[in-house]
Amino acid sequence: MKPKLKGVYLVLDPAEGFDALENRLLHILSGGIGAIQVWDHWHPDQDRHEFLYRLQAVCGQVPILINNNLELASLPGIQGVHFDREEDLPSPECTFKKIIGLTVGAHADWVTLRKKGVDYISFCAMYPSSSVDTCALVSPDVVREACQHFDGSVFASGGINLENAGEIASIGVSGVALISALWKAENPLDTTLKFNQIISKP
Repeated sequence: MKPKLKGVYLVLDPAEGFDALENRLLHILSGGIGAIQVWDHWHPDQDRHEFLYRLQAVCGQVPILINNNLELASLPGIQGVHFDREEDLPSPECTFKKIIGLTVGAHADWVTLRKKGVDYISFCAMYPSSSVDTCALVSPDVVREACQHFDGSVFASGGINLENAGEIASIGVSGVALISALWKAENPLDTTLKFNQIISKP
C-alpha cells in the first residue's frame, strides 16, 4: 500500500552535488520531513545513480520522489515520481505502481486526477518566490476546494515561510513543499522543527 504523504516536503537541486548538500540535508532530516523530491535539474556529467544511492543511504524511511523521470523513479529504493504537467502522467497501461504526484496551479477535475493515478497534488505558487518563477499565484479558495474534494494528499508551495505557514496550514493542506525556506535557513534543523509545529496544529 502506498504511504499517504504529509508534513514537510523538501525539494532539492541535485546539480549542486551531494557533498554540497549533505550537511544541511542531515540537519533538515533531523527536524523531520515527510518526503524529498529530487528536482529535474542535473549536471550534464553527473552520475545520477550514485547521487540517488547516497541520498537513500541518509534518508532512511523518508520517501524519495523523482521529478519528471519515470525511469529513475522506477529504481529500487525510490518511492515515486512527481510530474510538473498533467499531460506527462503515465498512461493507463503503464505498470508503474509507486507514488505519483502532480503540480497544479488552478482548479482541476479532482476526481479525474485521482482516477489517473495521482496520489498527491502540490499547488504552485501560494506567494511570490525566488525559487519558483514559473507559476502563477494560486487562490487559497482553490486549494481549500482541493482539500475537500481530492481524495489524496494536498501540498502547497511557493514563497512559504515561517511567517505565513500558519495561514496555509489553516486551509487544511496535508503539508508544505519547501525549497529556499529550508536550504537558505540560518538554522535548518530549528526551522524544520518550527514548520512541523505550525503545520501539525489542529
